[in-house]
Amino acid sequence: MRLQLAGEVSISIGIVLAVEWAFVRVTGALQRSAPAGTPALQAELGVANHDLMVIAMMLGALTVMLGGFAASMYLKARDQLVTYLFIPLPMIATLALGLSLHVRAASLASLAVVLAIGTYCRRFGPRGFMSGMLGFMGAFLGFFLQELVGLSDVGWLAAEIGLGMAVSIVVHFTLFNPRPSVALRRVQRSYAARAGDVASDVADLFGDLAGAADPDRHQRAEKKLQRQLLRLNEAALLIESRLVNRLAIPDGWNAAALHQQVFDAELELTNVARFAVALAGQQLPGPVNELIAHALAQVRDADYAGAQASAGALRELLSLSPALTAQDRVLLHRFATSVTGFSNAMWAWLQPVRQVAASGYERGDFQTQVLTFGPWLPGSAFISRDASLESGTGLAERIRLAPYARAAIQMGVAVGGAIVAGDALSGRRFYWAVIAAFITFMGANTAGEQLRKGFFRIVGTFIGVIVGSVLAHLVGDRVGLQIAVVLVALFLGLYLFRINYTFMVIAITVLVSQLYVELDEFSNSLLLLRLEETAVGAAVAMATVLLVFPLHIRRVARVAARQHIEALADLIDRCLDRLLDPASGAGSDLELRAAARRLDNAYQALVATVRPMRTPLLGRLAQRIAGFLQAGLAARHYARDLILEVSLESTSPENISLDPAAADELSRARRQLAVSVAAVTAALRPDGEAGQYVRSASLFARVADALPEQRVAVASRPQLALRDLQLLDGTLAEAARWAGVPVTDLDTAPRPGRAA
Repeated sequence: MRLQLAGEVSISIGIVLAVEWAFVRVTGALQRSAPAGTPALQAELGVANHDLMVIAMMLGALTVMLGGFAASMYLKARDQLVTYLFIPLPMIATLALGLSLHVRAASLASLAVVLAIGTYCRRFGPRGFMSGMLGFMGAFLGFFLQELVGLSDVGWLAAEIGLGMAVSIVVHFTLFNPRPSVALRRVQRSYAARAGDVASDVADLFGDLAGAADPDRHQRAEKKLQRQLLRLNEAALLIESRLVNRLAIPDGWNAAALHQQVFDAELELTNVARFAVALAGQQLPGPVNELIAHALAQVRDADYAGAQASAGALRELLSLSPALTAQDRVLLHRFATSVTGFSNAMWAWLQPVRQVAASGYERGDFQTQVLTFGPWLPGSAFISRDASLESGTGLAERIRLAPYARAAIQMGVAVGGAIVAGDALSGRRFYWAVIAAFITFMGANTAGEQLRKGFFRIVGTFIGVIVGSVLAHLVGDRVGLQIAVVLVALFLGLYLFRINYTFMVIAITVLVSQLYVELDEFSNSLLLLRLEETAVGAAVAMATVLLVFPLHIRRVARVAARQHIEALADLIDRCLDRLLDPASGAGSDLELRAAARRLDNAYQALVATVRPMRTPLLGRLAQRIAGFLQAGLAARHYARDLILEVSLESTSPENISLDPAAADELSRARRQLAVSVAAVTAALRPDGEAGQYVRSASLFARVADALPEQRVAVASRPQLALRDLQLLDGTLAEAARWAGVPVTDLDTAPRPGRAA
């Protein structure tokens, strides 16, 4: 998606530059002529006409760039077309406003007012969000162009903006025609390739770690693997978000069946990776290690039939190798089962056609649980919204505001301050400070994210000044090379900006350098002034987010952590319903997977929220965050394993049924776990009462001990499920410690009515 966006916008800009140039040459738009015999005036107008030509090309390029971002927020072609047609309206309206205000103080004030109103429009969804940005761009351009054109020329400017939008529409619906079914097939291949990369890394890690007694090495390998698995989960969530479009579903499939395959493939590959790393730390016999390595190599090479055969051979070893411990047997069994499950899921996922009659799903059964903002996961956006509506603990945080209202106030104050500070530094180039303040708020939801983005903007501008200066001197005024440099820089900036915003800032600074060369205004001192103005604007924005209705990242992180624990508790509760009474049909397997996806959403949001806080500079706080994340990740894995053990799609109700005595014991353990989880979520509320987490693992172990003995090499499904519940209790207890909740064992916890 990043490649497509970068390619489309870069190609569209290249085309629109040529189209706008031809349009001005043919129509004479905004061009002025001097009477014959006035060489001085002709020379002056020649310079002005050249500048107006550059401005026409700049208007077209800016419109194309904004159109590319706006259209990417929608998946359906009709919504994209409506968005393209909508874009010129707020831009032209505020452009006319900017041209009509000739009093400098009024013009400057209008920038802050327009931006504050536009930011408030975020309450109306993606188009409201875009209208705010477009309105500010129009007002800014109106102020910028006052010295060159008048209000009577707004028709020509509107034509140039409309021409840019027409180029965007033509390029988008011809070269990049959105065909959902083709996009989904491409996503299927892409996902298979990413899964193959993960499998390859797992195979390499197992080969490096098997038999190696180096805890630090194991820990580093596991951290690397967890980052890759988190990205795999992100890919799976983005795929599922596209399944709501019926045009994307190929013949022979339906959304529910596709959802099941991508869920199963991701879950099983995650388990293959986890159990392989765990087995690498065990002292296993040589033949067992060889079979594991062989199975991983077959998974890596997409030899799914061979991988299933290797998994079957591992199961045979479970009964033929008496030297294996009980823990080894459980790990090997789960590894072999995961290899088989992943092979089955990927084989089905890659089939071009599949009959779904046997899947048991009707076309209307599936509703995605994946939350997105445009084509991407929302990051901290929805968590920040919830936190903004919830009172904080500090005096400044007690005020609850809708997120769009909070952002509008902060944006108005920040831009107003940037105008004053930037104007004091340079009355002509103050707008760089304004843009720096404006951009600091775009795509950033918390004070931590805004501070981080402001820092990246300063760093990117510093690097861009150096790169832009070097390229400006190398390229000179050779127009063809200038355009090539601009297009390459924009492509790289757009392609990499989701990795780090610094890349986009570097690209824009390079573009500005080439623009000023063409306007015959370039100098190294001008680029240095740009850096100073950017630093001033970013500093004003940073001060604003810390002092004006701040949404501190700790407050948002607390909400994200609580929602993650609540989603985890909901999934555990649904699985316990199934385990206690499998014959009652307490929730379909589709509902269990939906609960798992809500948990995935919550964890992805938690990771995105605390990213700015994961720095050694924060000391103990950073350690607490890392510890909570690690515990939350482990709990998420165990909860997803629990789904497999209670799933009725892979077993019958009789295989997970408990006798009445065991069911009573399990109900007691369930109640204790619920009370303990409630203590954690209460501690993560601003006014939550202090409680304690009482471990319930011993209660789950008591249920497992009471189950009939199994005459098989590995544990039964109820025993595996109870093992997962014990592990869940352990990881939840660890999360409670990092959240500041005291943890105690059941036999040492105070009873009701007794002092601790």
